[in-house]
Amino acid sequence: MEYLFLALALSLALGFEFVNGFHDTANAVATVIYTHSLKPNIAVVWSGCWNLIGVLTSTGAVAFGIIALLPVELVINVGSSAGFAMVFALLISAIMWNLGTWYLGLPASSSHTLIGSIMGVGLANSLLSKRVFIK
Repeated sequence: MEYLFLALALSLALGFEFVNGFHDTANAVATVIYTHSLKPNIAVVWSGCWNLIGVLTSTGAVAFGIIALLPVELVINVGSSAGFAMVFALLISAIMWNLGTWYLGLPASSSHTLIGSIMGVGLANSLLSKRVFIK
C-alpha cells in the first residue's frame, strides 16, 4: 500500500511540474509575443530551451530554500499516513491554484504558489497536532 501512495505522490509531483510548465511559460513569453519581438512558436521554444539550460546549470539554491520551509513533521514522517496526507494536500492545492489562475488569466508565480501551499500545510498540521481549533 505504501508503494501505491509513493507512486501517487510522484504522479502528483510530475503533474505539478507539468502545470508549472505551461502556467509559467505563458507569463514568460507574453511580452515578447505581444510586442511582436518573436513569433509565438519561436518564443515558446526559446523559453523552453532557456528553462532547460537554467535547470542544468543551477545550483539548486531555490529548491533547497523551499525544502527548508517544509514542516519538520512532514520531513520526519514522510512515509506515514500523516506525511502522505500532507504531501497530497500540498501538491493538490498548488495544482488547483495554478489551474484556477491560468483559467482566469491571472498572472501568478508557481513558486509562490508552492510556498503558499507549504505554509498552509504547515499551519494546518500545527493546528491539528495541538488540537487547537478556532470556534
